Amino acid sequence: MSAPVTAGTAASPPNPSPPRSLNVAAERARTPGSFTGHHFNSAGAALLANGTVEAVIDHLRAESLSGGYEAAKHAAPALEAVYARTAELLGARLEEVALVESATAGWQRAVSALRLRPGDRVLAARSSYVSSALHLLSVERDHGVLVELLPNGPDGAVDLEALEAALRAGPAALVTAAHVPTSSGLVEPVAAIGVLAGAHGVPFLLDATQSLGQLPVDMGAIGCDLLIGTGRKFLRGPRGTGLLAVRRPLLDRLAPEAPDVRGARWTAERSWELVPDAKRFELWEAAHALRLGLGAALTDLSTLGVDTVAGHLAALAASLRERLSALPGVHVTDPPAAGGAIVTFVVDGLDPSDVQRQLAYRRVHLIAVPAGHGRWDMDHRGLTKVVRASVHVYNDEDDLDALVEAVREIVCLRGRGTASAASRRETDTDTGNTRRGSAEPEVDPAIPTPSPVTSPVPHTSHHSHHSYDAIVVGLGVHGSAALRHLAARGLDVLGLEQYGLHHDLGSSHGATRMIRRAYPHPDWDALVDTAYRAWAELEGASKAHLLDLTGGLYAAPKDRPDPLRGPGCRQVDAEEAARIFPGLQLPTGFSAIHDPQAGIIDAQETLRAQLTLAERSGAHLHDHAPVLGWEPDGDEVVVRTDKAVLRTRRLVLCTGPWTAAQVPSLAPHLTVTRIVNAYFAADPAGPLGPSGLGSFSVDLPQGLLYGFPATDGRGLKAGLDSGPPWDPQAPRPEATADELALLTEALAQVVPGAGPVTESLTCLYTMTADRRFIVGEVPGVPQVLVASACSGHGFKFGPAIGEALADLVCGIARPDLDFLSPARLFPGGTP
Repeated sequence: MSAPVTAGTAASPPNPSPPRSLNVAAERARTPGSFTGHHFNSAGAALLANGTVEAVIDHLRAESLSGGYEAAKHAAPALEAVYARTAELLGARLEEVALVESATAGWQRAVSALRLRPGDRVLAARSSYVSSALHLLSVERDHGVLVELLPNGPDGAVDLEALEAALRAGPAALVTAAHVPTSSGLVEPVAAIGVLAGAHGVPFLLDATQSLGQLPVDMGAIGCDLLIGTGRKFLRGPRGTGLLAVRRPLLDRLAPEAPDVRGARWTAERSWELVPDAKRFELWEAAHALRLGLGAALTDLSTLGVDTVAGHLAALAASLRERLSALPGVHVTDPPAAGGAIVTFVVDGLDPSDVQRQLAYRRVHLIAVPAGHGRWDMDHRGLTKVVRASVHVYNDEDDLDALVEAVREIVCLRGRGTASAASRRETDTDTGNTRRGSAEPEVDPAIPTPSPVTSPVPHTSHHSHHSYDAIVVGLGVHGSAALRHLAARGLDVLGLEQYGLHHDLGSSHGATRMIRRAYPHPDWDALVDTAYRAWAELEGASKAHLLDLTGGLYAAPKDRPDPLRGPGCRQVDAEEAARIFPGLQLPTGFSAIHDPQAGIIDAQETLRAQLTLAERSGAHLHDHAPVLGWEPDGDEVVVRTDKAVLRTRRLVLCTGPWTAAQVPSLAPHLTVTRIVNAYFAADPAGPLGPSGLGSFSVDLPQGLLYGFPATDGRGLKAGLDSGPPWDPQAPRPEATADELALLTEALAQVVPGAGPVTESLTCLYTMTADRRFIVGEVPGVPQVLVASACSGHGFKFGPAIGEALADLVCGIARPDLDFLSPARLFPGGTP
């Protein structure tokens, strides 16, 4: 790290002493995100340290208590210290540094201030980032500037001889290069570029976005006149922070095209003057909390030492390149001039986005970079997309092991799937049924309706050589989600359903379900976030519209001991509730929680999409195949149906109301209840349609009334979250006149405009005493997982629970779900 910088002084050269070793364990301890998986996306947005987060939150809290202006005044010394840290990092003078909102904002202000004219030549390296390239191309189109791409040498870096020839060919207005591009681990010879540009008197603009925090960057040593960078990458600062530095004497010649009150003084009616330093490029309105977070991150880097960090990252990345290169079918795409912390690669036969997705399933997080983010570089090298991994101070050899082994597994699973696809298409070796293999190409991009297998399943002995990776029992919302995620990971997986697919005897049938963020306890917040992400991912994968965000109101007496709350939710009184949902009328003494992100799930389409995606990935489905029993057998589980005996490494039970029958030890903790729902006549264009109502619930003496607006032509749907205990094996009659009368009476109290009942349906809730789900290993049987996520509010978590079950099958811990573990029901130990 360069020596401290004061106004008017230049930074001294970096300390030449050998870099000290890095304490990775200490860095992980102050980086909570390092325990949520194996993170390799520092080149996109690195994990924040505790101190950075606390700096941001502390200032936001100060703003909430004293106001934004007062908090900024109090924090002024700390804010000024951020400039000093930035100058120290860059080897710049204090007055040469500006803080901006992003690297792109800094780039645009700097280039605009150069006032390029028609015919001006800009010499740009192929390493330039997409936003920089687009700005240059726009200036070329609109102002007649000439943008000349510099060729690369054999090592993949800028050809210095070509640069010198271009500089000698005539006057140039600017030379620009990215120190490290977004698309590879290339490290440009920036000091040599600086020497050539300086010798010809041409300003050199360095994009240090991908190098700050992972490589030493000293503007004086490099010879660059302008520099941009971001806080969110290797500096480990918050998003929304950026750096712009302009060295004198160039600074004195540049004026921003749109001066702001932060950077200029309005001196008379038609005149103004710029401030003398680089703050002329800043805006008065700024996120002070984020800048203080950036200051905390810069302090951390200063404490560690840039050279120390650079040595650690270079060693890890070099090891990763070597290990990935040794995997068959994996090709590292970094050019010879690569170094630093970024490693890019491709896998034969797989789209990099698919590799990214499959790695994410294994809690290995990185990113796929398309050619559109670095077209001057990637098009030139014949690449359409690459997988990019980038290491940081919280990564160690264990993380590299996880990444390499996960890639190896993906390659092996792909090979196994390709090799066996033809035989699976001909005959399913365990069932004799003709099925479609996962490697068979899809001719029609639209998702077809899955076709159930109803032909008999032949008997297989206990000594059958074939064993499934996983068998999922019960193909409602959670079972179909688990089946889909397991198949997508390349596992040999079978789904069993005791009735026909999409039957109406359990808990997943019907047209609609509710989704909301409002929950009484913060334990749910992280899972709710995961669920919303999982729904978005499912919609993208299935190309189906599954969610309508209508907003929601959830009402209860004001003295309720456990009121709903949640991220983005707020309490409203009856008057405001009436303004939000004119069709809803709260009883006296009630208040409500407004959840703007609440909405309605298309339940039928969800089941269809998940089962179709599961089949498309190679899953086997059998309906009318009731499981008569199961038992552990060594490391496997033997599963008996009425027609076969099957073996599996992992058994996943998603059997809803029949969970107690499959896991008797859970029976004392589960209560199955029969619930009645009904549709009431309502005009979808009126106040009970989407314009006047969203999803809602009201905690009434008759029970929790919940409902949905009239959106599908069937009227307003409502139900009461109460009913008699029920044996799921018993016949389930239609709703009685008394039950419908009770529901009608309850609805009339809060939705007086609803008409008569037009149709009704029943379903089964499976409740625990604490109304929380059961997700995890069956106590005492680690080979068997159970998910009883009903409890009246489980459908909304379907895709997320399915993903979690797939993680657990694959041996990936999910400590975020400990609050739902079956073990909580047995405080004395295994039953």
